[in-house]
Amino acid sequence: MIHYVRLPLEGTTNTRDLGGYSTKDGHSTKWHAFLRSDDLYDLSLRDKKFLEDYGLKTIIDLRSSEELKHRPSPYLNHPHVNYHNVSLFENASPLVIDTLPMDALKSMYIEMMLSRQDRIKEVLTLIANAKEGTILFHCAAGKDRTGVISMLLLGLVKVPNRDIVSNYEVSFTNLRRSPYFKQRKDNITHLMYSNNSYMEETLEYIRDHYQTIESYIRSIGCDDELISKIKQRFISQENI
Repeated sequence: MIHYVRLPLEGTTNTRDLGGYSTKDGHSTKWHAFLRSDDLYDLSLRDKKFLEDYGLKTIIDLRSSEELKHRPSPYLNHPHVNYHNVSLFENASPLVIDTLPMDALKSMYIEMMLSRQDRIKEVLTLIANAKEGTILFHCAAGKDRTGVISMLLLGLVKVPNRDIVSNYEVSFTNLRRSPYFKQRKDNITHLMYSNNSYMEETLEYIRDHYQTIESYIRSIGCDDELISKIKQRFISQENI
């Protein structure tokens, strides 16, 4: 299966499985372990059934309270899917986001990793302790906040940087067809781009300041047990 194929959902445009990536130590990432996605507000009944049949058991919503107010999650109080909200942009709103300058994304990811360490640790703790089944994490576009969590998960299990960057880059192609993109004003559509340089610079920062993504994750307070639980959830032990 190709890594970049979107799940066949009617209400999202950027929902993808993180399975199938080769790691540097000869393993591969599991299918049905993690889904990254954009906003789930427009999911149809058919979409919901597809996701639940796919194995969905946990959702981690990375949006702010302001965003939730306008587009609440369809999985609030769901009987079979655990829903969690951990905001990675405390004051995020369309008005705030629309005022960001052209080069904002080059520093946004690094700033998020430095200023929101408590929230990132909370997300990773939820992942480590989630019940068995597929975990879906998402924000509004499924590109920035979702992209940072995807980077950390892929990097933790030693997926090569080139594949982490490739996974990030495809978001723009998917988002061009989304209502989220179409609602943006012409002069801020640059915020929808997922240029490879944005993720490459983030990975370079991690290399220069922490050496590895695992070292960064340890630096924010994640211990051996938590890290081991995430790896076991994500890695297939069969040699590829």
